[in-house]
Amino acid sequence: MRHRSELGRFLLVVVPMFVVAYLALRPTIRRNAAILVTSKLEVVRGVVEEVRRTDGSLAAATPERLDEVAPEDLGFQPADVASTEPLVVSVLATEEVWTGAAKADSGACYFIRVLGPGEIERGTIPGDDCTARTASAAPAPGWPEL
Repeated sequence: MRHRSELGRFLLVVVPMFVVAYLALRPTIRRNAAILVTSKLEVVRGVVEEVRRTDGSLAAATPERLDEVAPEDLGFQPADVASTEPLVVSVLATEEVWTGAAKADSGACYFIRVLGPGEIERGTIPGDDCTARTASAAPAPGWPEL
């Protein structure tokens, strides 16, 4: 009986400590998740710009082409397949606009659009539909401040 009483007291102390620690660290966890996904999308943007220079158009920056030239830690999917992690980017490549969307570990979906030379739009998509198709029509007010 004494063993259960000690276990109960231990849990009454330890569980709240973990909850408080999680709540205190949650903003840092979210910020780190956002930094990872936005930095990867910026890497992808550079690869897209290189493909446009070498292949002649944004439409050439398809998931297949990006798989050939991007760093190995990145993966690419078609426009209607949702990203489920920061290292997997959903891609929509047209002549006028290239869009990539990736889901942060926090659950937020970030996107980047490459338009004309030097023209870039950034934003986030609410909800679970982290596809390039959805991102291509979403407003682009920029990424949230980190």
